[in-house]
This record gives sequence, C-alpha cells and structure tokens, in this order.
Amino acid sequence: MKPTKLKRHLETKHPQLKNKDESYFKRLATKLKSQQVDFQKYTTVNQKALQASFEVSFLIAKTKKPHNIGETLILPAAMKMVSIMQGEKYANLLKTIPLSSDTVHRRINLLADDIKIQLIDRVKGSPYYAIQLN
Repeated sequence: MKPTKLKRHLETKHPQLKNKDESYFKRLATKLKSQQVDFQKYTTVNQKALQASFEVSFLIAKTKKPHNIGETLILPAAMKMVSIMQGEKYANLLKTIPLSSDTVHRRINLLADDIKIQLIDRVKGSPYYAIQLN
C-alpha cells in the first residue's frame, strides 16, 4: 500500500492508533506472522493422509456409494482392523485421514477434473480422432 493511503486509512479507520510509533506496528506484524505459521502448522494434512483420502474417495466414486460412507463405515472399520492387527497407536493415525462427506465430494470433483484434462490433452495430442453423434 502506498504510504499516503496507509496514513489516510490509519487516521480514518483507526484514529486511536495514529499516535503510536513505528515499533508498535512492527511488533504487531511479527506477532501476526508467528500466528500464521502456528496456524499453518496445525492445519496442514499429512501427505500420506491426503493420499489415503484421495484413494478412498476414488473407491467411493467407483462403487457409487453415498459420500458419507467414508466417515460412517470405512474409517471406523479400518480403525477396528488396524487396532486388532497392529494396536491402538496405529489405529489413532487413521483419524487424521479426512473423509467427511464434503471432503469426499471435493476429492471426487478434483479427480473428475483431472481425468477430463488428461482426456482433452490426449485428444489434442493425437493426430486422428473421430466424433460419433447419434
């Protein structure tokens, strides 16, 4: 932001802060950046959990089952199997796999978009193709 616009914004929207010195705002900026780093650290999904989520979403799409089956049947069943075979420690790792209905829906849409892009690239790259209409 340009300094003049920043100053005008400060004076009109935050008049109680216009007499603060520059170090106050620098301190606020560093505090905000550290909060963003902390928030990002706690909200990132493990790569393996993300891959597992995509694989389960693909299986749900292939079997044409309701999207909520991931969190209502698949995840609890997988946790039971893993806890019996390997123990509770490994079963708790499965809780990090995002399988809510909305998440599965988004994953299926992303997979469909990717397949569509791949198909279009193949058609564009092939020297011959035909369109059959009814």
